[in-house]
Amino acid sequence: MTWLLELLWNTDDQRPRALWRLVLHTITLIAIAWTLSAVTRGLGFVGPGGLSGGGAVLTAISVGLGTWLSGRLLDRRELSEFGLRPSRIWLADLCAGLGIGAALMGGIFVVELRAGWLTIEGYYVGAGPGQSFAVALIDPLVTFVAVAFYEELFSRGYHLRNLAEGLCFADRKFMGPGTALLLATLLSASVFGLMHAGNANASVISTINVGLAGCMLALGLLWTGELALPIGLHLSWNFFQGNVFGFPVSGNAMGPRVFDVSQAGHPLVTGGAFGPEAGLIGIVAMLAGAGMLALWVRVTRGELRLWRELALGSSVEDQQVGSKVKQSA
Repeated sequence: MTWLLELLWNTDDQRPRALWRLVLHTITLIAIAWTLSAVTRGLGFVGPGGLSGGGAVLTAISVGLGTWLSGRLLDRRELSEFGLRPSRIWLADLCAGLGIGAALMGGIFVVELRAGWLTIEGYYVGAGPGQSFAVALIDPLVTFVAVAFYEELFSRGYHLRNLAEGLCFADRKFMGPGTALLLATLLSASVFGLMHAGNANASVISTINVGLAGCMLALGLLWTGELALPIGLHLSWNFFQGNVFGFPVSGNAMGPRVFDVSQAGHPLVTGGAFGPEAGLIGIVAMLAGAGMLALWVRVTRGELRLWRELALGSSVEDQQVGSKVKQSA
């Protein structure tokens, strides 16, 4: 029975092993989401699911609460240790991520427009009857804030870190922290891609490309140890993609949008009805995004290094020291 206990329990850290933490975390999120959904629908606060502010906020609460509980009970760490430690540099990273996402999507729009793959049909469309355009944008903005938070906390904050810890062997002879982080990034990004495989207009190509987007988003965590850059980039990429430039967002057609466009060009290049991330132009933008992230981290930190502590199970105190070092850089 000792071998079975070792398979399930890490006696050194006094917690379940990484695989079981991931499984129990998922079960916890499902249970909380189901409970909150049942309660709010019973009270008439939230309608049927879908890409809407109410549903997205409910999911964000479920993921945040579930990750906090899993962190305390399974991981033996605080929620902040999953990359949510606000500070001056954290907020600066968040703003940088927002700017990078907007710039990337703006670049895609300009390239497609100049190449003749887009036709602008109108401006400031999609608001409801008697509703101002600015008010109409509130719901999608809240939606994408919530989506960026819960998808990054789930995929990068919890999944990537626990996968890296589970893959990094104590003696480091078989797999050290660097290799563990690389493999954990690929695995978590693959799950991220599969999470979008059921979206409207999804395909094998779109699923692979969303996985590549997950790798790009992970770079912000790998190079800073925090989720600020991924959250900011994820938020502005989605919002500018759909509600500013009028593209579909992961297969979802947007309502209120600054530019009302009709799409032409080959879907393998533009992404077609799924959105730019499913096309070659999206891959180019991801590569550009990786370069912009690297430049920002290099300028603000003075170096570009892999945050190996993510795979080593560092404590709250270790993370606090790292945060102070980054702020003084």
